[in-house]
Amino acid sequence: MANRPILDSHPTEFFRELVQSAMQAQQFESEEETEYYLVQLLERHIRMRSEMLDRPLGVAFLEASRSEPAERFQRLRIVGDTALFVSGLFTDSLEASLVQPSYYVDLGRLAYQSVAESTQRGIRQLFQTLAVQFTDLVRVLGEISVSELFASDRDTVRIYRRWLLTRGAPDAAQLVRRGIIPAEPTRSRH
Repeated sequence: MANRPILDSHPTEFFRELVQSAMQAQQFESEEETEYYLVQLLERHIRMRSEMLDRPLGVAFLEASRSEPAERFQRLRIVGDTALFVSGLFTDSLEASLVQPSYYVDLGRLAYQSVAESTQRGIRQLFQTLAVQFTDLVRVLGEISVSELFASDRDTVRIYRRWLLTRGAPDAAQLVRRGIIPAEPTRSRH
């Protein structure tokens, strides 16, 4: 991707380039709708609201699941979007918290699946795809995080943490290129 600030281009164009580049780096192919959804997700979160995670996301999921049908779609979508955004871009921060990234992945997948089950046929397929490909989408957003947004000397650790979460082959290949053989941490003590 050309290194140009977001202010020099339209946000949709900027994020589309980021998503396409990350998908290519992660060797992930998807439907055009899925790519567009990721671009829109990033665009909606340009200015992340500080209250987004004030309440536990699991509570928001339960409330959304019990809400009236007219509200359910929107509220469940927000839970899925938040889980995808946070687990994809901020895996490092989650590793240091009580709630691990896998919780966000499971919750996001469940939220998108619930959206798919409670919506009309045309949109149903998109949200089923988002649910099924959730870990792949986390890898794509993680690639954006590491390569474009938060690049630092800790990239190797980020890639390893993301690999632990998603087991993505492109992440494993990146680790090998950096001289690290990806392996599950041992649980036993010697």
